[in-house]
Amino acid sequence: MSKLILVRHGETEKNTQGLLHDSFDQEVLNSKGRQQIRVTAKHLTSFNLDLIFSSKESRAVESSLILSKELVIPFQEIEGLHERNWGKLSGKPWSDIKRILDPMGLDERYAYLPPGGESWQRFERRLNQAVKHLVSNSSDKSIVVVTHGGAIRALMPFLLSVPKEESFKYDPDNASVTIFNVISPNQYENVVVNSTSHLPDKLKTVRVN
Repeated sequence: MSKLILVRHGETEKNTQGLLHDSFDQEVLNSKGRQQIRVTAKHLTSFNLDLIFSSKESRAVESSLILSKELVIPFQEIEGLHERNWGKLSGKPWSDIKRILDPMGLDERYAYLPPGGESWQRFERRLNQAVKHLVSNSSDKSIVVVTHGGAIRALMPFLLSVPKEESFKYDPDNASVTIFNVISPNQYENVVVNSTSHLPDKLKTVRVN
């Protein structure tokens, strides 16, 4: 059975500070982030993987290059896998964003459009379409998708066939691995979520509250 493996990119300095990345900013992995991805590559050698698809953002591309080199499989940058565009809120601490979002009801939050940015609804639709397209065009292949924490969170309702509010339960770590068996482009069987068991404690990202 083919697999869909979601990998969050390795750690960046903004991650260590609890800041939101700007859309398509040029920040790359820090030293720990590169080590995280090399260890993740070793972990993934136990799977019979065919292809790596990457968000076009620099931190995801760098992670994909490391995985591609270590696993000796090709990678391709793909439209639609990038992180949510928070517009004028980019670069701010997540605590600032929570102060805006927390008073909102679910539907209001789903439709909320940050100034110059992208709503959760549009973000979710973009990601779902990108993944369905990749799976449809990679028949019988096991693929790795290197993307972002917010992107993996937003994909979970589609992949698990659960309501959108279930996404709040998920907060993917740097270099985490989330695995699904592919039944069809619209149906998946969950194997593991947000696994960092392959990382030694010294390489796990310390979360900023």
